[in-house]
Amino acid sequence: MEVRLTNGLSPDNSLLRHWNVLWNEIEPARNAAPAAEVVEDADGYHFYFEMAGITSESVNVRVEDGNLIVAAERKRPEWPKDAEVHLCERAYGTMRRAFTMPDDASHDGIKAAYKDGMLEVTVPKRPESKPFKIKVEFEN
Repeated sequence: MEVRLTNGLSPDNSLLRHWNVLWNEIEPARNAAPAAEVVEDADGYHFYFEMAGITSESVNVRVEDGNLIVAAERKRPEWPKDAEVHLCERAYGTMRRAFTMPDDASHDGIKAAYKDGMLEVTVPKRPESKPFKIKVEFEN
């Protein structure tokens, strides 16, 4: 099988190939910060992290010094000795993100779930910080 990469610089992609070789020598395991989204609703905060290709053993979610810390490791696949990698754009190694917990966040009841390459961490709000309705009594 032949893999052809087109970068518009040369027919044999020699510049791209040399750059990839140089980059892999300088930084063989790239550390990455997973893409994240933070969504707030009335009940709490939802942190979503793109973490495709990780195993459950490598995921570490914790609260430390008022910070939500999410870390995981994606291991580089072991290719056969005679394999030649033509392109490697996925990041391998340790992924880490940290967020300062909001003032109204509760440390009790934090949940984390991983599905289809997405890690969701749900942080509930403290009950006293949630909005509530006050009944108004009318006098006759």
